[in-house]
Amino acid sequence: MSEGKTTGGAGDAQGAGEPKVAALPVDWATEPAPAYANGAHVTHTPRDFSVIFTELAGFPGRLSPDGEAGNERARVVGSVRMTPDVFFQMMCVFASNWNKFANELIDPRMRRPRFKLLDAGDAQLEGVPQKRTEED
Repeated sequence: MSEGKTTGGAGDAQGAGEPKVAALPVDWATEPAPAYANGAHVTHTPRDFSVIFTELAGFPGRLSPDGEAGNERARVVGSVRMTPDVFFQMMCVFASNWNKFANELIDPRMRRPRFKLLDAGDAQLEGVPQKRTEED
């Protein structure tokens, strides 16, 4: 990945007044060949989460075990397994980056759906409008 911003890290969900935790620099030379995915699935057990990236071509019979239309199966192009803590951090990074994208690149006259944490005390994702106090 040579373009775009590398943002995010464990500090994307943090409490008020806590120092920002910077993401580690990425050594892009270690990235394997990217795979095209147009689908994703998430599964979990009590001990871990799996994120499975899939590709399903929209041609009847393609990727079907018997070659018949209607029996197509998505092809797995990549997967990642992680602990619940890492999964939560990943979701915070994804949601914070979406919020930043929505704030920076979507026309303010349009609806800009964003994510926020619930029941997280003072912790909140980046890019969520802050509540106004009477002092503001």
